[in-house]
Amino acid sequence: MTATPHDATPLAMLSIDEAKRAAVAAGIPETLASVNLLRFALRNEKLAKVVTAMVELSVIRGVLDPRLREIVILRVGWRIGSVYEWSNHVPIAQRSGLTDDEILAVRSTHDHAVLTEADRLAIAVADQVLDANVVSTSTLATARALLGDGDELLELIAIPGCYRAIGSLLATFSIPLEAHVAPWAPDGHAPQR
Repeated sequence: MTATPHDATPLAMLSIDEAKRAAVAAGIPETLASVNLLRFALRNEKLAKVVTAMVELSVIRGVLDPRLREIVILRVGWRIGSVYEWSNHVPIAQRSGLTDDEILAVRSTHDHAVLTEADRLAIAVADQVLDANVVSTSTLATARALLGDGDELLELIAIPGCYRAIGSLLATFSIPLEAHVAPWAPDGHAPQR
């Protein structure tokens, strides 16, 4: 069951200056403090550290191929209806080599002709984590054949759950997009709810 949008008053984000001070105090790179997700998470130092660790694991210092990582994050953002997650990761996906047609195909439940076998595997992993909380034996075997048994495999399986948690925070507390980010790029269409 998907939660419906609500009209709850969101919790305030820290100002950029407050967030920078909180980031420095928490040992979080100050450069992340202007991002709305962190401006919200820094209300709680421990939460901010966890969120930062998830972002660092997957986006900043991860070893999973950036294309596959972004496909997983986009798929989670689309499936859970997180405008923030989807919209902030489209430019990262583009820098990782995905075309607009490939990005749009990530949203589809069946039209994956423009995607590679590895891309489709990333979508299957994200969907299985979201739907069943576990990756099937056959999908895991395919992932192991593609990636081996190292850190890439672990990141592929961990990222969907991490980004579901981040997306839940974003949606529940109505964290707004940064002013320069276009919602639901590249075509502006949001998922049907």
